Amino acid sequence: MGGGYGSRLLVVSTTGQTLLGAPVRPAAVARGSGRGDRPGRAVGALRNSAFILGQVVLLGSLYWLYGLGRHFAVGREIEALHHAKRVWHLERLFDLPSESSFQSLALHSSHLLEFANRFYVVVHFPAAITFLLWVLIFQRPAWRRVRTVIMASTGVALLIHIAYPLAPPRFLPRLVPGVKLVDTGAVFGPSPYGPHDTVANQYAAMPSLHIGWSILEAWGVITILRMRARWLAILHPITTTIVVVITANHYWLDGIIGGGLVVAAVQLTRPEVQARLRLWAITCRLPVRALPATAMACGPPPGVVTGDHPGGAGGRTVTGLPRAREDASAVSGAVVVSGEIVVPDMLTVPDTPAGGAPRAAPPQRAAAETPGDPGGAPAGDARDDAAVSSDT
Repeated sequence: MGGGYGSRLLVVSTTGQTLLGAPVRPAAVARGSGRGDRPGRAVGALRNSAFILGQVVLLGSLYWLYGLGRHFAVGREIEALHHAKRVWHLERLFDLPSESSFQSLALHSSHLLEFANRFYVVVHFPAAITFLLWVLIFQRPAWRRVRTVIMASTGVALLIHIAYPLAPPRFLPRLVPGVKLVDTGAVFGPSPYGPHDTVANQYAAMPSLHIGWSILEAWGVITILRMRARWLAILHPITTTIVVVITANHYWLDGIIGGGLVVAAVQLTRPEVQARLRLWAITCRLPVRALPATAMACGPPPGVVTGDHPGGAGGRTVTGLPRAREDASAVSGAVVVSGEIVVPDMLTVPDTPAGGAPRAAPPQRAAAETPGDPGGAPAGDARDDAAVSSDT
């Protein structure tokens, strides 16, 4: 037997099975170190680079749309201030902790507030970008789900920004008497909002994507990695929540909704939930194929009788299946009404099982088919049968 590439070898497995036809490859090719493997590597690297570039462009487009949508609140400042008062009173209704009392604890340390301001300005976008690039380049199997979660949660958040502009808590002292909140960015610095700010929108506090994205990043790290140190990622959303509150940039309710969007997206992208959703979609679409084109809802359309009941029509409807149409066409007295094949009750459909003998009619119909039986078919059924006979 020759040792060239393409020759065949008789292979015997450890269980005694003989595997015929296994090709024998040269050692250099099997190790992937031959010259012929270099073009394949180059093509693979080119495809990988093109994929990464495409995903970066996709997320960049999402961020551009997000930044554009946030500015739709411009000119709706009065509405955003009214919403701020409502959110404040709603939080008091549900006995949520007061942002004012929470900030008053942090006001004892100017260094803490300066650190919180820098964390709010510096960490948010760089942490999100670093996390996404890490998953995209080094954790490719998890990329699809992470991408879906961030796109879904951010897209819904953008719609909320547009529909419900909201001023942050630092605007409340001029709106609600007795509320003592400090704009820590303006007092201690640095502030993310300057007098000529053209990037951020101060009236898009609801929901807080600072908290939402921090939960997304912690979930991704904990889910992907297997080392014990991965649980330290929980500190990121905890720190972010404290920072956005003591700097008076977000309400508790902003964080609850922002985190809820991410949690909902994570749950909806679970494999078992996706399998259930696909099964549900298939279940709903199956009856649509068997019904007329005008019936788009799941289940039989109104007025179609799928079984015998006292108030129903005198026959049963056979819908949508070509084989049923062919079988019913051989039955004497079968008629077509509005594209549906109707078999009268007085006739027995030749339903032949695998054994070859015709199946007997049900007992309730056998009594109706006996001539001269006083308990036979009612007058309504007789009229239906007469109509069918006249049509045929």
